[in-house]
Amino acid sequence: MTSVGTHPQARPGHHEPDRSASSTLDGTPRRHAYVDNLKVMLVIGVIIGHTTMAWTGIGTWVFDEPPVREPMLSILSLFLIGSFFGMAVFFAIAGMFTPPSLARKGLRRFLSDRALRLGVPMLFFVLALSPFVEYVDPDNAGWDRGFGSFVLEIWWPPVPGPTWFLGVLLVFSSVYALARSIWRRHPNVSTPPRPRHLAMAVALATVATYLVRLATPLGEEVWHLAIGQAPGWVVGFSIGILGAERGWFDPISPTIVRVARTAGVIAIALSTTVLVVAGVMGADLEVFAGGGSWQSLVVSMLEGVLVVTMPLWLLDAFRRRYNRQGRVARVMSRSAFAAFVLHQLVLVGLVLASREVTWAPEVEYLLVSALGVVGSFGLGALALRVPGVSRIV
Repeated sequence: MTSVGTHPQARPGHHEPDRSASSTLDGTPRRHAYVDNLKVMLVIGVIIGHTTMAWTGIGTWVFDEPPVREPMLSILSLFLIGSFFGMAVFFAIAGMFTPPSLARKGLRRFLSDRALRLGVPMLFFVLALSPFVEYVDPDNAGWDRGFGSFVLEIWWPPVPGPTWFLGVLLVFSSVYALARSIWRRHPNVSTPPRPRHLAMAVALATVATYLVRLATPLGEEVWHLAIGQAPGWVVGFSIGILGAERGWFDPISPTIVRVARTAGVIAIALSTTVLVVAGVMGADLEVFAGGGSWQSLVVSMLEGVLVVTMPLWLLDAFRRRYNRQGRVARVMSRSAFAAFVLHQLVLVGLVLASREVTWAPEVEYLLVSALGVVGSFGLGALALRVPGVSRIV
């Protein structure tokens, strides 16, 4: 990422205060440059991930373009391993700032603030952007009653697109706030996690994921939600909440970081091996998606490791190495939330434009990926200049 400096190695047990201020993906104020930098990288990953889906046919997105060829196809397929844990990191970041926000604002103001910062952007996408995105979706190509009628049709059930994350986070945050209003936590509780706690979390995530995918395999959605990955969302948010309440991130224990890093690397390597072997053998990938197969159990276990370890590993790595910002990084971090909300519209426009040329799919993919990142963050920065928008995003 441009203009991100290197943060000096902190002494063990020493916490150097962070000095940059902006907002998390859901708009929560705080002073942590490293979280901003991680947030920007995650949003870039979402944008490139959706573009990758379009040019590989893996996953579900608006368009399926002529796929890139080997070896790029295999390389990009491995890139999508990030989808196993990316949203867990998003939820962990949101969870980190939920307890202090609740303590600072109180229940009523906290809930109204979350409704404003999460609910309004989601409604904006559903009402203003999703009709255009869905109208060009090939799945709706048979519609012949005009755009006006289509808009009314698409508003119910609503299609939240990428802003499903905001809706789910609103539910998670509200449930946590209401629970804490009933069951108060003991003040000044500091209980560092141990490796066995990570192992227990991995086991719970594995079992929950495997059981959920008995009914809703990967690739299937319920009300536009990939429920098969929901256990990872809960795990990520829980890690953020517990870490904030118990002081895990100030800083993360070196032992836990080593365990998380080692386990994460092994899980990534094994996930890569599984994908490569399955591709070489021409295996039916649906058996890995769920339905009670042993292949689904393997994937659930690997995913369980990743959703537990990657949030801790990445937060520690960015805190130690990327805890400063230059001008470009500050602008990007301030625009990241808006870029996240708007990127679907930007990518759809770019994909439609790419169909007007006859370039190789690899060239089209690379151009749409690069322009998608620049266009989404650029449009996000412009949106923040609209009166009132900066108060929400």
